Amino acid sequence: MDNVEVYKSLPVWLQRMLPFVSIVLSLLAFSYVFFRYTQGDLEFVHWLRIIIFSIIGVILLFSAIIYAFNQGEAWKWFVGGLTLLPVLLMLQLFLLILKVARIVIQSVFQGSVPEPIRIFIENYPSKFDIIILSVLFIIGVMWIIDQLKKPKK
Repeated sequence: MDNVEVYKSLPVWLQRMLPFVSIVLSLLAFSYVFFRYTQGDLEFVHWLRIIIFSIIGVILLFSAIIYAFNQGEAWKWFVGGLTLLPVLLMLQLFLLILKVARIVIQSVFQGSVPEPIRIFIENYPSKFDIIILSVLFIIGVMWIIDQLKKPKK
């Protein structure tokens, strides 16, 4: 189903609310950009967030403006602006993976278990729970290997 067809299948009241929702979301995106910018010392990741949220805000604002001329095209811009949200989630996942890799590399060079893992092992309620998690991890790895073995159709 095409985006315009999806838009036309929405209730009329929801179609008329599109510019207002778009403007509200755009204002929220710009307020987050302003808030993050006023924080002071910004890291590279914060600049990426500011850029992505700025793009989302501009696209949603254009969606509200385009609504006056072409409602179907405004819906496409609205959906396009919101599809940038998974990029932010991927950024957070990438940062988590980098942080875990850094901890692992540091622990290898130091020759000790990383502090968060050591605290987790010491404070976990029982050894039985660790066994359950280990079995679930092994089952997950076996499932992934089984999925990779299956021939693609």
